[in-house]
Amino acid sequence: MLYSEYQGPAQEMQKAAAKFYALRYQMSNGGNLSVRLPGRDLMLVKGTDVAFDEVGPETLAVTGFDAVASEGGIRPSKEALLHGAIYRASEGVNAIMHCHSPYATAWAAGHDELEFSTYHSKLKLNGRVPVFDTHSYAVPTEYFPQILDFIARNPGANAFLLRGHGQVTFGRNMREAAYLAELVEETAQISILSSGK
Repeated sequence: MLYSEYQGPAQEMQKAAAKFYALRYQMSNGGNLSVRLPGRDLMLVKGTDVAFDEVGPETLAVTGFDAVASEGGIRPSKEALLHGAIYRASEGVNAIMHCHSPYATAWAAGHDELEFSTYHSKLKLNGRVPVFDTHSYAVPTEYFPQILDFIARNPGANAFLLRGHGQVTFGRNMREAAYLAELVEETAQISILSSGK
């Protein structure tokens, strides 16, 4: 169980994860999400092998950006290292959502970039949402520079897709990261339906 000082962020994560499970954006025990803990190089991250409908204070870990757990009694997600690298490189990022939502994952299978199918997606997704093929179910560290370079070269970037592995969004807080993930999924769905692909 986490200390009481983390209950607010834990509740935000629990709310977002439960919604995504209900929407069927993330089923089974995959996907992950995290929030940066203010004022220190720590993050609150979903435990490994925890389903989104099981996210709560008992299934979250406090880790450094090196993904070494310091609190929570559960092993952090396999993607905690990627989350830590993004937090370390991007001071404005305070929350990350990664899910295997069906339309975004389907779009990434056959494209190199998300097509902005609505004015809303063009406005909110800030220019580009590329697809990275990391050839793995967890992003290996050798692909981190490619992802971090995209973020550094595209100020305001807030999303990318992973071939065979869903989507990643990041924002100022968990609410924003989750809304962006919903928008990525909606955009991919409209793009697929309108193109007939």
